[in-house]
Amino acid sequence: MNTTTEPDRLPALIAVYQSDRADRATTLNVGLATMGVAATYLVGTIAFYDKLDLLGWAIALLPFPLICVAAFHSQLLNLAAVRARSILTLERRLLADVPDLDRDRVGTTATERATNVHTAPRPHRVAALIAYGGVSAVHLAYIALMLVKAAQHLHGWVAVPAVVYAALLVPVGAAWRHSARALDFDRVP
Repeated sequence: MNTTTEPDRLPALIAVYQSDRADRATTLNVGLATMGVAATYLVGTIAFYDKLDLLGWAIALLPFPLICVAAFHSQLLNLAAVRARSILTLERRLLADVPDLDRDRVGTTATERATNVHTAPRPHRVAALIAYGGVSAVHLAYIALMLVKAAQHLHGWVAVPAVVYAALLVPVGAAWRHSARALDFDRVP
């Protein structure tokens, strides 16, 4: 028999809500730091582009860390989606009994409506698509550039790392797509 009353559960719900909010902020910070590392890596390797021939065939290995960063970011995006859904669910439960409250204008619900790629105003959705699409384009251009540079040393064998990178990008792309769909605000119960 469950003897826990609704008021007894409220502090627990609030604690979980606060924890999820803090974890989500941490996820954003980790994501931004990782993007900074990736940008530094890109700039650093491009700055020495004329010296890369000293690496010989190993030039073909240079894109691998960026693929790892893209995979890690797909995980962060998925984590952000899971946390957003948890926060929104808890927030709806916590505010369910508050009369005369426009729930679309307070808390995480307001934030999600303003920034989520599925619900944000059109200019913000376009900006998000430019940001994510731009990062993707830079990653793909970098991979192509390094493979072209490596082809001078690997000749026809450059097809091997090209196929490996293409094979790695398929599940990473699928993970990004799944994570972006999980952010769909309208799918939260």
